[in-house]
Amino acid sequence: MARLETQRPRDTLVIALVLNSGSSSLKFHLANLKSKIIIAHGLADWAGEHCTYKLHSQSVNVESSLSVSDPASCFHHILNDLQSRFQTEMNQLKVIGHRVVHGGNLAKATLLNTNTLEEINNASTFAPLHNPPAIKLIHEATNLLPNIKQVACFDTAFHSTMPEKSYTYPIPYAWTADFKLRRFGFHGLNYAWCSTKAAHLLGPEKNKLVICHLGHGASACAVSDGKSVYTTMGLTPLEGLMMGTRSGTIDAGIIFHLARTQKLSIEEIEKALLKESGLLGVSGKSADMRQVITLAQAGEERANLAIEIYCLRVQQAIGALSTTMGGVDAVIFTAGVGENAAIIREKVIAPLDFLGLEIDTALNKACQPDCDISKANSKNRVLVLAAREELQMLHEIDSLLNQ
Repeated sequence: MARLETQRPRDTLVIALVLNSGSSSLKFHLANLKSKIIIAHGLADWAGEHCTYKLHSQSVNVESSLSVSDPASCFHHILNDLQSRFQTEMNQLKVIGHRVVHGGNLAKATLLNTNTLEEINNASTFAPLHNPPAIKLIHEATNLLPNIKQVACFDTAFHSTMPEKSYTYPIPYAWTADFKLRRFGFHGLNYAWCSTKAAHLLGPEKNKLVICHLGHGASACAVSDGKSVYTTMGLTPLEGLMMGTRSGTIDAGIIFHLARTQKLSIEEIEKALLKESGLLGVSGKSADMRQVITLAQAGEERANLAIEIYCLRVQQAIGALSTTMGGVDAVIFTAGVGENAAIIREKVIAPLDFLGLEIDTALNKACQPDCDISKANSKNRVLVLAAREELQMLHEIDSLLNQ
């Protein structure tokens, strides 16, 4: 959850509105771009039967239902509400920042124009759940606020530092060269934030980090000296760790087998791997880790199996990513599961003492991010850091506009 702070009279009002559009939700943060203070934040979430709207600030707490269920209509409501409740700040609105999952070949935050939008649109084939709603929102924001600068910040950009051996797949090289098939990686905004935060907490000498972004989507990243050197997600957000409804990495032969023997179409297989696999697929009950943990504790064998597979995949990623860097100084847990599921952190780290990683059980259970949950004598550290993509976006937008 965003941390709200009181605007100080001396703060220069250069206001930014940061938008994070998903397949079934739209999150927003109204902020002072210079001080990085969050003035208000909220979301519209239409994943359920009704669209839930929330707005929070130091003086306002609103929860209601909306009769709309798409990014454009929700943005209309959000914009009208902010203009009504925060007139002074909205009169100083200078820029709208859009979180875009896949930036294609765009390797840093960029002003949106015809060319950059075309690149984002071309990348939609690799992020079909995420890029299309972001593009619709960009068009809507541009139409409603034509005089306000629009900036895109990309989850793929942080991984542009990966070496060629990390981003190249072992496929026919013509596919790599002609079809631009390569590892891009995702969750980069949070990886950038966490690596900077860890540097402040640990000091510059602890520079080999494995960051585990464990939410509904999940990935892990090797960060050395503040730069991504490898990450588990690839061309699309389907590769890598087991997730809420996504399978993560599987034997590609499964796809051919299902097509040949079960006569499943590519669309049917894609839907199953994206929306019916992961925690949901194995447990048969839920994609929500909280519910899966409750079921496992009640004796549901498949829920317990889902957790065991999930933790094993994260353990394997930590080991592999540590090897990529020639060691590890700290493992970082972040995002919804990473920040809130103490039992998952405990299960993941338990067999990794050979990497110098040991957690204090009491600290782990009591943890409220940001915190260090390592044992006092642990050779290397285990941190739990809050995901703050909105603050990373504010830094990137500010840097871009000051160039």
